Amino acid sequence: MSTRIRDAINAAIPQCIIMIVECLLTFGYCISMATKREKPADRRRPKQRRARHTVEAVLDAVARILKREGVKAVTTNRIAEVAGVSIGSVYQYFPDKRAIFVALHQRHIEEIDRLVETKLVENANSSLEELIRAMIEAMIDAHRPDPVLYELMFTEVPHRAQGTRDFAVRLHGAFRLAIAARAHELRKGRDLDKIVFVVTHMVESLSHGAVLRRPPGLSLADAKEEAVRAVLAYLKA
Repeated sequence: MSTRIRDAINAAIPQCIIMIVECLLTFGYCISMATKREKPADRRRPKQRRARHTVEAVLDAVARILKREGVKAVTTNRIAEVAGVSIGSVYQYFPDKRAIFVALHQRHIEEIDRLVETKLVENANSSLEELIRAMIEAMIDAHRPDPVLYELMFTEVPHRAQGTRDFAVRLHGAFRLAIAARAHELRKGRDLDKIVFVVTHMVESLSHGAVLRRPPGLSLADAKEEAVRAVLAYLKA
């Protein structure tokens, strides 16, 4: 359990805080279980700092090759050359090219996980509107640094579907508990499961669209505001 989550538990008095802590615990538990489900044979896990540095160098090299030369140029020999490591070092941690692509996707998902957890902690006692704004900002921030790379990852780079499904389950669980803690802000009689299903997909789709597919005349800031407005309009309907 992270220090931030433990601190949130210690400070938890109002019911909404308790539910947010439950959300964080659920989110962290799902991350842990998703990691355990990954087959050990997929790739060797780096434990020492030098080994982790090698793995990061390999993944960074893949990202550079993708952007400069395209997915067809990604070979283990080219990766080793750009990363400045031996071909043996590449195969030490990745049995094949597919495992490298999976790891690249997984690194991106873990970045989103960290941002979502941070926003949940920072907005534990926020209103529904503030929470939605924070979650959309988290999703946008995860893709804003390198939109070209993320577009390639979504459209051209093969990955393991299980990792995407695991993240979708975690995000759905986080939204369910967070929205349930603010049910008093919703119109009475609305179905929570239906709301969470729609909101989760709205936030994910609009956030991706704001960064990767917005028209030339629409700024990122304006796209974010329109996304927030759309989600809130649905919630207040």
